[in-house]
Amino acid sequence: MITFIGHVSKDLNVSKGRTEILAGGGVYYGSFAAKSLGEDVTVLTKLNLKDYQLFKDMEDFGIKLIWIESPLTTSIENIYPSDNPDDRISRIVSRADPFTENEIQNVSGVVHISPLWHGEFPEELIETVRKKAKILSGDAQGFLRNVDDDGNMYYKDWEHKNLLEVFDVFKVDSKEAKILTGEDDPELSLRKIVEFGVKEVLLTTKEGIYLYKFEKIYFHPFGEWTMEGRTGRGDTAIAAYLALRDKIENIEKLVKRVAEITTLKMKRRGPYRGWMI
Repeated sequence: MITFIGHVSKDLNVSKGRTEILAGGGVYYGSFAAKSLGEDVTVLTKLNLKDYQLFKDMEDFGIKLIWIESPLTTSIENIYPSDNPDDRISRIVSRADPFTENEIQNVSGVVHISPLWHGEFPEELIETVRKKAKILSGDAQGFLRNVDDDGNMYYKDWEHKNLLEVFDVFKVDSKEAKILTGEDDPELSLRKIVEFGVKEVLLTTKEGIYLYKFEKIYFHPFGEWTMEGRTGRGDTAIAAYLALRDKIENIEKLVKRVAEITTLKMKRRGPYRGWMI
C-alpha cells in the first residue's frame, strides 16, 4: 500500500494561449499512476468541500481519499511560456491549510510526502512520519517552492537539507537538483544529493529519468510527449517507481519501465490511468 500526503490542486494550466481548469497536485497524478500499477492507494489531503466534485474521479478509480476540510482549496496557475517542459511559471491563487501532527497519526507502509509549497507539510512532521513508514519518500518541490506575499511561487535552497537522511527515496527535477547542489550536470547533482544521506534519488529531466541506487546511476530517455501532458511528469515517475521498485529486480528494466509509463502520461493531459505499453 502507498499513502500519498499533500494538497490536491485546482490547476489553471496556461499553454499556447489556452487556459484549462483541471484537477492536479502531486498526490492526484501520483495516486492514479500507482493504482494503475496494482497498488492499494490512499491519499491524505485537504480541500474545501465545494471543490470535492473536481477530485471525485479519484474515488471512482478506486483510490481511498481521506480529505480534511479546509477553508480554501489549493489552486495554482501554471504558465508554460515555451516548448521547454522545464520552463514553468507558477502562481498560487489560494492555499489549503498546512498539515498538523494530529492529521498524520495513522499513516503506515510506503509513504510519499508530496507538498505543493514550502510550509504545506512542516519540517517537524517529517520525523513523525518516518517513525510510522516502512519506506519514506519525498518530493523536493514542496520544500524548495516558496510563495511570496503576491502569490508568486519561487524556488530557493532548503535550509533543512540535513533531513534528507530521513528519506529512503527522494524525487527532484533538473531545476530542483541544481538549487540543492549548484550543479547543472544531472550525475554530479545526484552524487551531491546522496551525500546528505538519502539512499535513492529519482531525477526527472526533459530528456528522461535518472536514478541513483546502490552507488550507481541509471538513465532511460523519454519518448515523444506533448506540452499538454507535461503537468504531472515527475509525480507519475515517482509513483511508478514506488509501485514497481520491489516488483522489478533488474534496475535497468525498472528505470526503463518507469520512463515508458511517464512518457505515456505525457502524451495527453490528465493522470496516467493504465494505458497499455
